[in-house]
Amino acid sequence: METSPNLHGIELLSFSLSPEPFAGSKEKQVSYEFNVQQEQKTNPDKQLVVVFTTVTVMPSGSTLPLATATVACGFGIPASEGTLTRQTSGEYLISADIGQAVSRAATGITRGILYSQLRGSFLQDCILPLLPGE
Repeated sequence: METSPNLHGIELLSFSLSPEPFAGSKEKQVSYEFNVQQEQKTNPDKQLVVVFTTVTVMPSGSTLPLATATVACGFGIPASEGTLTRQTSGEYLISADIGQAVSRAATGITRGILYSQLRGSFLQDCILPLLPGE
């Protein structure tokens, strides 16, 4: 019996890159802030959980987004008892250990996609740092 999630698919849903705000200036941005948001959706019939991860890159001290990427990562989940629990509202909850595992994996996958998308741009040296829990 399978006990851990397996990668089912990856899709880059959206990506945007703003023009370099300091182009032509001697001033260069050296530090950035990242806003990382995740949402998990389940499909119990197909035994899937899909993690949507959105990362926004901003200059430190600003809310102006320089780049944004949204990635969907689908994971096959084990069919064992307790993996998915149906709530009285009809929604499904996945077990905490599976939820945490797919969240960490989706963050790492998104980091790699963001790195690839930013290659050759003014943000090519901007790398999403490791997050707590990774």
